[in-house]
Amino acid sequence: MATTDTRAFGGFGGIQLDFDERKAAAAAAVLLKHAGGRMPYMRLIKLLYLADRESLDRTGRPIIGGRYVAMKYGPVLSEVLDLVKGEGASLWSGVIQRDCFDVLLVGEPDLGPLSQVEIDLLREAAQLCEKLDQWKLADFTHTFPEWKDPGTGAFDIAPEEILRALGKTDEEIEEARQAANERAHFDSLFGR
Repeated sequence: MATTDTRAFGGFGGIQLDFDERKAAAAAAVLLKHAGGRMPYMRLIKLLYLADRESLDRTGRPIIGGRYVAMKYGPVLSEVLDLVKGEGASLWSGVIQRDCFDVLLVGEPDLGPLSQVEIDLLREAAQLCEKLDQWKLADFTHTFPEWKDPGTGAFDIAPEEILRALGKTDEEIEEARQAANERAHFDSLFGR
């Protein structure tokens, strides 16, 4: 996904959150199961962002990770949007497929990559927003301080911006950066 504006957050060297397709497919499957196996793809994308944001707030790490991007209808996980569009899908397409403006659960998901805390966060996001359709959910995400209207374009949202919007201190943001670097190093050592 191309962006028209990249925003850097100074002082911390930037938090890089690696995307995990296995967790993305598992997380999407949890939400789709909760919804009866089908939902509008915009709703799924918004719920996944909400759960990732809440996980950053509570645990200092995301469920899925990757690039956060501000778009016309609110913030999204860029790689998840690409998977929904059918770009680069492998594990995802064996579990989730797109049907026009909806996504469907078409396979038995492997929930093994998710912890119980992550599954609970996903279910909590779904329950919190049960009464909101995808348009009201998009409007809701426009209230998040890290989202700025990109007009017709899009721009990256640094994880630091999200953490700062959630009220985290500079020290907590630095701890999150160090933890993300350690996870990335660990994952590289073990080929994840």
